[in-house]
Amino acid sequence: MPIPFPSQQSSTEKGESQSPASTSSSLPSYPSSVDSDSDTSSQADTEAEIEAMIQEEWKESLRQFEVVLSIVIMPTIGKWFGRMWSYWAWARYQRLGALGRPFFGLSP
Repeated sequence: MPIPFPSQQSSTEKGESQSPASTSSSLPSYPSSVDSDSDTSSQADTEAEIEAMIQEEWKESLRQFEVVLSIVIMPTIGKWFGRMWSYWAWARYQRLGALGRPFFGLSP
């Protein structure tokens, strides 16, 4: 699930003036932008928000890895193994002939 981008609508569109402090508080806080001078109760809330955000980003990263794995890596590996098997099967067919019991390693 992608992380939604904050709303572009600001309070200046509503006719209110906006200070820089209120602008930054409306945006999501990322771990690198946490204020170190906040009080302890808001610090605990901020830490909980940071943990939730980190967990959400981790899940998004895993989802992206799963997509890359299923769309790029697995088909490439399957294609390579398929070609290797077909080269082996063709060489065995040329060496042993028909697709009888000896071709599959069974005793005649």
